[in-house]
Amino acid sequence: MNNQKLYRGVGVISRYQKLNHFSTRSWRLKLKPICASTEIELTKWIEEKPVKTNQPKAMFASCQRFGQGQVGRIWHAPKGGVWVSAAIKREGPYENNSQLYGLAVALALVERIERIGVNVKIKWPNDLLVDGQKLAGILPRLFFRGGKLRLLRVGVGLNVFNNVPKEGISLKQIVRDKKMNINFWSSEVLLAIERSLDLLENKNLICSKVEERLWSKKYIDKETGNIWDIKGIDSIGRLIIFKEDKEKFLST
Repeated sequence: MNNQKLYRGVGVISRYQKLNHFSTRSWRLKLKPICASTEIELTKWIEEKPVKTNQPKAMFASCQRFGQGQVGRIWHAPKGGVWVSAAIKREGPYENNSQLYGLAVALALVERIERIGVNVKIKWPNDLLVDGQKLAGILPRLFFRGGKLRLLRVGVGLNVFNNVPKEGISLKQIVRDKKMNINFWSSEVLLAIERSLDLLENKNLICSKVEERLWSKKYIDKETGNIWDIKGIDSIGRLIIFKEDKEKFLST
């Protein structure tokens, strides 16, 4: 049987994860065949049952009608891709910096994909590209209460064997594998989200590794059309650009 047709369920995803990774966290998983947005469904779930320590939650969907991308854009999310929103309880003092968290998730997911020999680049702040085409997108969010971080949330969309728009690309197109397994890649996304927490302990490591994988040395200002040179990433995840004697720091 073609692996693309295999039954998809949270039990299968969980087994893949446990086979590939030891973790002190016990994921709580749900899968919707179709929904408007995994972000909306995850919010409802958390309101009903708050996230517990070491019990992160992830809401998967086989298909999203109104998936959310950066700056409120609609994310094309048909069947065949990994569409998930996750939440991990993380308490304590932490700066309000979702862009660094987004870069940590992006880097961790790049590391997982590089394992199969795919040359993935990061388009700041958190898109993954192969040959200039979009393979994955990441939407990080931090939730605070009383000035302290309470929850890390992130939405991830990864093209596996789904149809993609002209500016997109799927893993199946890259590796030419007819047996691309959606459960395996769902598990890989969860592993990347967990790995991102370890990366957050070393901001300089995140920045240096992201700099190595930036898809371009140039930044085009969408408002003016001006082209800037990219200098790097600073310790809070901002993109450092310069043009002649001017230097700017870009935030999301």
